[in-house]
Amino acid sequence: MSKGWLALVVAVAIAVVGFTPVSVMAKTANTVAICGCGKVFVPDASTKYLTVDGKDYACCTEACHAMAAKDPAGAAKMSQTAVANFMDKTHTKMSVGNVVSVTDKGTKAICGCGKGFMIDETTMYLTEGDTHYACCTKACHEMASKDPAKAIKAAKDQMAAME
Repeated sequence: MSKGWLALVVAVAIAVVGFTPVSVMAKTANTVAICGCGKVFVPDASTKYLTVDGKDYACCTEACHAMAAKDPAGAAKMSQTAVANFMDKTHTKMSVGNVVSVTDKGTKAICGCGKGFMIDETTMYLTEGDTHYACCTKACHEMASKDPAKAIKAAKDQMAAME
């Protein structure tokens, strides 16, 4: 089995359990990672990873990677703690800036591309400070992640146009 397929299988298996190491997510085409230092970032081709017990952990900078390489097990534990803390904070207090309505049918948002859609468990987000902006599709999120500031501005503009 190739490393790519193995990473995908591991990511799906871990997601079913309810916890996904961010670096595994990043290597399976998701676009956000949380470093052991707690920084949320978008991995790219230059992102360095640390492998511990068969799991890959993304490092936000060369300096973080160098520091983590001194104690890989400790860095992995820090990364898992950072992910858990982030998930606790965002799932209990998540503020989505592009929600247009909440009804018994669900939460509707307007994407920066202009498309209205219902938020669900597959929705991906861009983050600015404490506010998250929902993207209508994975493809839209991937495009928006190339220039998050521009995409967030587009979402804000869409919201302003509705007022």
